[in-house]
Amino acid sequence: MISTRRLVQLVFMWFCTLNGVTTFYFSSGRLRWSRFLVCYRIVHNIVVIILTIKFLMDFWHFKASSFDESPLVRLAAITYFGLVFLSLISCMGCAYRRQDRISNMIKKLIELEAISKSWGYRESKAQKRFLNMLMLTVTLLLIIRLSIHVALNVNRFMRGSHNPCNCFLSECMIFATNSLAFGLMLEICRNWWRLQSALETLIPDANLFPDLLQRLRKLQALFQSLIDMTDEVCFVFRYVLLCYLLRNVWSGIRVGYMMVRVCLGHSAIEAELEYLQMVFVTCIQPLLFSLMMNSLTHTTDSLLETTKEVIRGLYSRDEQQQRCMEWFTLQLAEQHTYVHIFGAYRMNRSLVFDGCSVILLHVIYMVQCEYSSMF
Repeated sequence: MISTRRLVQLVFMWFCTLNGVTTFYFSSGRLRWSRFLVCYRIVHNIVVIILTIKFLMDFWHFKASSFDESPLVRLAAITYFGLVFLSLISCMGCAYRRQDRISNMIKKLIELEAISKSWGYRESKAQKRFLNMLMLTVTLLLIIRLSIHVALNVNRFMRGSHNPCNCFLSECMIFATNSLAFGLMLEICRNWWRLQSALETLIPDANLFPDLLQRLRKLQALFQSLIDMTDEVCFVFRYVLLCYLLRNVWSGIRVGYMMVRVCLGHSAIEAELEYLQMVFVTCIQPLLFSLMMNSLTHTTDSLLETTKEVIRGLYSRDEQQQRCMEWFTLQLAEQHTYVHIFGAYRMNRSLVFDGCSVILLHVIYMVQCEYSSMF
């Protein structure tokens, strides 16, 4: 009987495959490459680019009058169009150029999980609950996003409206790539905590493990592979994460500006209800997803420090084992597990504060410009 967690992972893997991000699938517990999926990805990406260009051109045509009335609305639309293209190109570039690295990371995570199960190591109930909550929340975000698109299209059809403003395929592809990076980091945390529980178990009960020294050396190699994998995720998804960060800032600015217009705006807002509806669809989900991403990256950031504290609290009477632990501490001293973008931005809670500051300043500036143009 397949577990719920494994089922959710398979669903997200097929979601990534259907959106042209991955070209492999699971069969008999193994990851297999498919030539058909390679061809499907090429066709899918071409279709997405064509439909996205058509969507942007039609949107510009339908909303030309509102753009003439408000330069800020025109600026926001141009920014959105640019970010959508950048995000799509980053997703497609990652899918084309880094497919082998993505599949290798998934294979390594599967091997690590098998090793942990064979040794009988598990993460704690609190840690398991935290990771399952993140996975469940991201799944609900996907369901909500798909439901909103379906509801909007049904509503337009019932009203007889033929407004072609639909960014469904492009947004699904962007969400699929972001969720793939999210899933890899989540499994890194899960495997890290399992290895950490192994450390906490081995040393106090050293007499129960005659091959303790070999196990310690094996754990060192596994910890190092997870550290390297964290850096690999940052390298493979560096452009995707950069566009993700830019879209979050833009979404925050747009939502903040529209909230001010709704609360303090003039009657012109009545003519922009459909545009406000689109802003809600395109902005709310990235902002909610960013909360989950920041919770996960903050956890990833603290993995190494937590393990160092665990090692400091362990002591072995065997001199050779103690030297092995000391060498492990030195090995971890100059390394890190934080998620970064080009080594310039660390994705943690401090970056959230910086992003909120930028959003607030731009909202104030946009509101000031809007009211200045009224007089």
